[in-house]
Amino acid sequence: MRVLVASHLYPSALSHTAGSFVHNQVRFVAEHASLAVTAPVPWFPLPGCGRWSTHRRLPRREVRDGIDVTRPRYLTFPRRLLPGVAWRSYRRALAPAVKSRPDLIHAHCAYPDGVAAVSWGRRLNIPVAITVHGHDIKDLAEIDDRWRRLIAGALSAATAVIAVSAELEERVLALGVAAAQVKRVPNGVDCQLFARPVERESGAGGWRLIYVGRFDRAKGLEDLLRAMVHVRRLRPDVSLTLVGGNPHTGTADPFQRLADELGLSSCVEFLSEVPWEEIPGHLARADLFVLPSHSEGLPLALLEATAAGLPVVATRCGGPVEVVDDEVGRLVDVGDIDGLAVAIEGVLADYGNCDREAIRQRAVSRYDYRGVAQRLCEVYAEAVAAGGGRPT
Repeated sequence: MRVLVASHLYPSALSHTAGSFVHNQVRFVAEHASLAVTAPVPWFPLPGCGRWSTHRRLPRREVRDGIDVTRPRYLTFPRRLLPGVAWRSYRRALAPAVKSRPDLIHAHCAYPDGVAAVSWGRRLNIPVAITVHGHDIKDLAEIDDRWRRLIAGALSAATAVIAVSAELEERVLALGVAAAQVKRVPNGVDCQLFARPVERESGAGGWRLIYVGRFDRAKGLEDLLRAMVHVRRLRPDVSLTLVGGNPHTGTADPFQRLADELGLSSCVEFLSEVPWEEIPGHLARADLFVLPSHSEGLPLALLEATAAGLPVVATRCGGPVEVVDDEVGRLVDVGDIDGLAVAIEGVLADYGNCDREAIRQRAVSRYDYRGVAQRLCEVYAEAVAAGGGRPT
């Protein structure tokens, strides 16, 4: 089976980790199918346009882990000026890859990837699968009716819609997509890579908390820093490491200033974005993973933490509800700073009853890429058997 993966989310020289979840999924699916990737790059004709200008340096083609990746340019504009038009340029960028006529197009994200892929699929009678990850459904589809209609139309016309969490599945159905089209396949994690021994005794030399992700207010980092003030009053030996700074995805500066204002500079460490392969080492040196996000699909960092056997404190913001229960850790409401502090203290106080191997084994059984890849290939086979896309 020949599958074309279309995704503007793909690792590049601009970021060590952005889009790594798509690439790693592709790596494992490639063991079962013939895959090529097209990762269109947003382009704007004028220089000095912030992050768009930096994309000019990316190569038009490269091979990553044996996967052929092309990076055609597509014209885009600030969303506030011309909402919902970039997909047309994205569709033109797909043309060279689609001409080789794959058996199926798998688009990651409903917009612009899914909308453009469905348009091509309908024209050439190629089945299309669209994976929704969160931002496309929870944010873009809620901006206004134009976005909602555009996204709903693409999902309804796709042969299959893949939701990575139960919450996203419900939201897709609420957009009017037929239940028979919707398949739930979670994000995955390479559990073998994260199967590293704990490098220190838990709590030895002080408790170590870790966060991995973008440095962004929507990730709840202000809440976490304010919660740390409360935690430190009870446990002065608690420290926090935040991994994920990148000039293209968010810098640590505003959060570093807040940490200084809160008197946390001696116990909070900000690390620039590190290569994805180094994340297991950072998790192995921690005792507890904290994810205080305001909204999530099914976050990769959370799955990686559980694959490393770390207990978790997270917010009820979507996907984490499916992963975190009493065996894995604790959940708190979004924005509940006191609740976040209480949950962190509660896990540390009861750490002796935490079964880190059980946490890890559950991640292996539910989220390992090997099982996820097999499930995706089943969805591919069903979509190819069903034929081309549905009329809008």
